[in-house]
Amino acid sequence: MSEFFLELFSEEIPAGLQKNLREKLLENFQNFFEKKLIKSKKSFSLSTPNRLTIVFEGLDKQIKIKSEEIKGPKINTPDQALEGFIRSNKIEKKDLYENKTEKGKFYFTKQNPKH
Repeated sequence: MSEFFLELFSEEIPAGLQKNLREKLLENFQNFFEKKLIKSKKSFSLSTPNRLTIVFEGLDKQIKIKSEEIKGPKINTPDQALEGFIRSNKIEKKDLYENKTEKGKFYFTKQNPKH
């Protein structure tokens, strides 16, 4: 298991703002980790007048990034629609595959998620 430790140094933070600031920072990182499917066993935040710290314990040593399936146009659509889909996703025609859904056959492509 691994740890993630982030310590931010700053000008003096008023005591009344420290708690809200460290809670908000921790919440933002928890939401980001959840979105990226990064799991941790424990997370917490600390603060002093000049520092904000967040810690995530029990992270997996290796994070798996899942590819994303993108649905394109129907199989029998005009070539212009297919070419537009290829251009907008910055792929080549060889990267497409056909898949059947409840609404018919469509073109699909797989891409790594954008970071």
